[in-house]
Formats: sequence, structure tokens, C-alpha cells
Amino acid sequence: MAGKELIQYGELLHKLKEKIKTAQQKAILAVNNELLTVYWEIGNAIAEQEQQAGWGGKIVDKLAADLKAEFSEMKGLSPRNLRYMRDFALAYPAFLQQTAANSQSIENDTTTILQQAAAKLPWGHHQVLLTKLKTIEERTFYIRKALENGWSRSILEHQIEGGLYKTQGALVNNFSSTMPAYQGELTTQVFKDPYIFDFVMLGEQAKERDLEDALMTHVTKVLLELGAGFAFYE
Repeated sequence: MAGKELIQYGELLHKLKEKIKTAQQKAILAVNNELLTVYWEIGNAIAEQEQQAGWGGKIVDKLAADLKAEFSEMKGLSPRNLRYMRDFALAYPAFLQQTAANSQSIENDTTTILQQAAAKLPWGHHQVLLTKLKTIEERTFYIRKALENGWSRSILEHQIEGGLYKTQGALVNNFSSTMPAYQGELTTQVFKDPYIFDFVMLGEQAKERDLEDALMTHVTKVLLELGAGFAFYE
């Protein structure tokens, strides 16, 4: 190839690599969102039954056992995790709401943005948030920080235990009108989340490459859902 052709080829290769990386990111985030949606729906059903029918711990244990019998490879269906799902649904009651329909108040807009941001975090992060934090203000702060800085679960836990909110929380009153940029490092954390492996039924021995292959199988579908102007060729 001549010099100019090499430059043009290099530019083309770079663009194609970026398109594939973007498609992979969108695919893994779509899987994570589906996982959180299912968890929310399970948790919401449990919360409603506890309130309306007086469900106790034994019923949750039975539900976990019955679900586990049907989906044997999903470790996420333990009684403990089902209770996390209930707490998740109670913490984000409008999680399934994608936009604030006819919202007239800043509070509603802020709530919507918060819950859209929460949808980008891996389930392991939510377990930490639900276990260690009790107020929506604290969760809002740490969700934002985790997204901005691409924190892993262990770093998130460390920052909470270190009391970062006490020193910086007053500086952030609420989410801005746009959500924080999603960091590549946090995408990696989602990619490695064991609950994702279980959810797509890859089993205990699944490797990162297996997950990547499974996700790439669905990239075309994801791109089609994004609308005109997107395509993927193997």
C-alpha cells in the first residue's frame, strides 16, 4: 500500500474498532439493564406480597427454592439475594420508568435521572449500596461518584466506609439534567459481574471470552433497536 492508502486504511480500521467496542458496550449494558429489571420485578412482587398477603421469610425461602429448581445455574436466586431484590425495588420504586412523563417538578426529574443512573451499575454495586446506606441522598452521591470514576465494587465499599459523603456530599445537591459519563472501567466491572454470567446461563466455568461471544450474538439485535444509522457486519 502507498503511504496515503496506509493512512486511510489505518483511519478506517480505527473507526471500525471503535464501532465494535461501542456495540459491545451497548450490548453488555443492555444485558445488565435486563438483569436489574428482572431483579426489580421479582423484588417488587415480593414486597407487594409481604404487604398485602403477609408473606414471611419461609415463603421467600420456598420461592427461592422453586425458582432455583427451574433455573439451576442462576446463583442469583438465593433467599438472601431475593431479599436484596425486594430492598432494591423498595429503594427505586420507579426503576422501570425511563422518562418522567409530564414531570412538572425538579424532584421527579431528579428521581428519574437517579434511577436511570442506577440502571448502569452492576448488581454487586447495588448490594453494597443497599447494605451500607440508608438514605437516598447518600445513594445518589455514591451512584454518581461510581459512574464518574468507574469505581469497582471494592472501591465503592472502601469510599463508603471511608466516609466520602461526609466530606464531599454537601458539594453535590442532586443530579444535573444529564447523567454522568459512563466510564470504560465500569463497563469492565459490569462485564465481569458473576450475576451476568449466571443470567445468560453460561455456567460457573464461563470465561470472559464466552460472555463476549454470547453478547456479540445479540449485537445486531441491539443495534436494530437503536434505530437507523447503526449496522454490524461479521
